[in-house]
Formats: sequence, C-alpha cells, structure tokens
Amino acid sequence: MKNVTKLLLVLTVFAVGFSSCSKEKRIEKHLYSKSGKWNNTLYEYKYYQDGSLEDATTYTNAGFIEFKENGTYVWTFAVNGNTDVSSGTWTNTDTQLSMTEGGTTVWQILEESKKTLKIEYTEINTQFGEEKEVYTLTFEKSK
Repeated sequence: MKNVTKLLLVLTVFAVGFSSCSKEKRIEKHLYSKSGKWNNTLYEYKYYQDGSLEDATTYTNAGFIEFKENGTYVWTFAVNGNTDVSSGTWTNTDTQLSMTEGGTTVWQILEESKKTLKIEYTEINTQFGEEKEVYTLTFEKSK
C-alpha cells in the first residue's frame, strides 16, 4: 500500500510540473506567433494613497508591442499625440511576464489566449504613507 501511495504522489507531482511547463510554453508561443504584434487596446492606471483611490486614467488604442521569438520586444506607447518607443528582453512563466529594459518589470498575467493578453503591474511605495500604483494593460493580437 505504501508503494502505491508513493507512486501516486510521484505521478501527481510529475503531472503538475508537466502542465505548468506546457502552459508556460503555450503562452510563450502565443506571444511571438505570427507577427508577434499585439495592439494595446486598453491602458488603465490607478493611484491609491493609504488605500483610497486618488487618481485613475484610462487610454484606449495606446500603441502596440511586438514580441520576437529570440526573447526581445519593441514597445510603442502612443497617447495624446505623443509616442514613446522602448525595447528590451522578455521571458515568461505560466503566471508572469518579465520585461527588462535597464531594470526588470514583472507583470502578472491576468488573462491570456491566442487573441487576448491582459497583464498587471503593481508598485508600492511606503516612503510617504502607502502609495500604490496599478497598471492594467489589455492587448489584442494584431491580424
């Protein structure tokens, strides 16, 4: 009986590890497949001071990002007639997208499919009370 229990435990651990790896690879392929270009259809910013929402900004059609198979990206952020282009490297897990340009920003993957990507980054600063900034971006795959 102990051997059967051990075998089931090993198989369960293997299955969980395999499914995580599969999801990670699936997300990776979705990011760079076809042109790798994703349109930033919704860009939401929220600022909280000591737990209270103090500011919120929303942009639609805020540019695009291109993920390359070699692990690089080019991000064109365009709002109100201003354009900012940045580039760097990217990696992913099954729950996070890490983007490095100088420093590394780790985005939480909230939603992901072949056609949609929704990511969120939260920054907390406690120097002057608790300040929290939340960036939520929704992308749609370019055709």
